[in-house]
Amino acid sequence: MALQHAQSGEIIRPLSAEPQAELRSQALVSTPSLEIMRLVLKAGHVVPSHAVAGPITIHCLQGVIEVQAEGRWQRLHNNELMYLAENAEHALQVIADTVTLVTIQRLPRGF
Repeated sequence: MALQHAQSGEIIRPLSAEPQAELRSQALVSTPSLEIMRLVLKAGHVVPSHAVAGPITIHCLQGVIEVQAEGRWQRLHNNELMYLAENAEHALQVIADTVTLVTIQRLPRGF
C-alpha cells in the first residue's frame, strides 16, 4: 500500500495525540520542491555521513540525537532545530529514541 502524502491545506500531526500510538518513519509531504519526513529512530541508530543538494532542517521533536556537521558533533534535544546549508556533509547518531522532522528544499537541477 502506498503511503499518502499530505495535500495542500491538510493538517499534519508529526506526533500522535495518543501516548501509546506507534509512529513510523515516513515522508509526510513530497513535492518537486519540498520534502518533509518524520524519522522515528531507536537509540543507537547511526546514519552515515552524507549530503543533500538543497538546504535542510533537522528538528528533534522528542528524544536526543547527535548531528555531526561543520566539523563537530552537537546534541539536539526535544524541540531543538538545526539548519544545514545545501551540500553540507552531516551524520546522525541517535542517543535516545527519537522522533525527528527533516525538511529538505529541493533545488532545481543546475542551481
